[in-house]
Amino acid sequence: MALSFLPSFRKWRRHPVQFDPDRPYQVYTRDYDLELKANELDAVLATLPDRRWAERFPQVDPGQLYDLEKDLAARRTRIATSQPQDSSAPGTADAIVSLLIDHSGSMRGQSILFAARAALVASDLLEGLGVKHEVLGFTTSRWKGGRSREKWLSDHQPAYPGRLNDLLHIIYCSAGEKLSAQRCANMLRPDLIKENIDGEAIEWAASRLRQREERQKCLIVLSDGAPVDDSTWLANGDRYLDHHLRHVTGEIEQAGDIRLAAIGIGHPVEQYYKHGITISSPEELESTLLQLINRLLRPSP
Repeated sequence: MALSFLPSFRKWRRHPVQFDPDRPYQVYTRDYDLELKANELDAVLATLPDRRWAERFPQVDPGQLYDLEKDLAARRTRIATSQPQDSSAPGTADAIVSLLIDHSGSMRGQSILFAARAALVASDLLEGLGVKHEVLGFTTSRWKGGRSREKWLSDHQPAYPGRLNDLLHIIYCSAGEKLSAQRCANMLRPDLIKENIDGEAIEWAASRLRQREERQKCLIVLSDGAPVDDSTWLANGDRYLDHHLRHVTGEIEQAGDIRLAAIGIGHPVEQYYKHGITISSPEELESTLLQLINRLLRPSP
């Protein structure tokens, strides 16, 4: 759940409209949505006009990630030396796992650091099992709706416009690639994490999985709260994004082609996901994620 704490929000905040559950979810414009690889973030974030606000937040040291990467590499070497045989598990060659990480403002600090650590550890496990995997992140390019909201204002604010912010979806590791600490360190950028529009992010991750040929597809969401974007809920009602998230997860679970699960950091994700696990602190992410992956990949009877 993003933190809508910037002083400038007070200049335009007003009472939200009444939410209408019968109105279908829509997007006002997709013209400003971005899908980037982690190594492209520098060029894009440097151009954003509101990035200076991030300077007030302390930097998160990525040193832990590089140390962890070295430890994992050393462990792989020891295992390969003592057990040179094929370590893949039955059925895993025909599986793919996508890890989708919430980059909302409230994830700043220890939560995003431990999410990055968990991604590295999970990637190492999956690589050892011979399982293809992706690591993805989702947020918005700007606060206060960005250029999507600016366009809506210039269009004289039509009622119930739908989603009013610029999506930013990040690919840290595509299927067949190796996740590195350098890529994960991008998650710690103070100018990156903003709002979270979970429903569309899950649709994006699921669409990527559905383009794959693997028979067994798993999507795991790491989050610490409900979807939030002030510009969207003020114009559509404060349950607009929540309602859409429930609709998206329900459709995926009903379709049955993707095993959808989530881990919530201090947030009861069971209200959105049939297979949801709530943990009390970010330090529990690594072990919980590994247990969840092992359970999802277990061959069906």
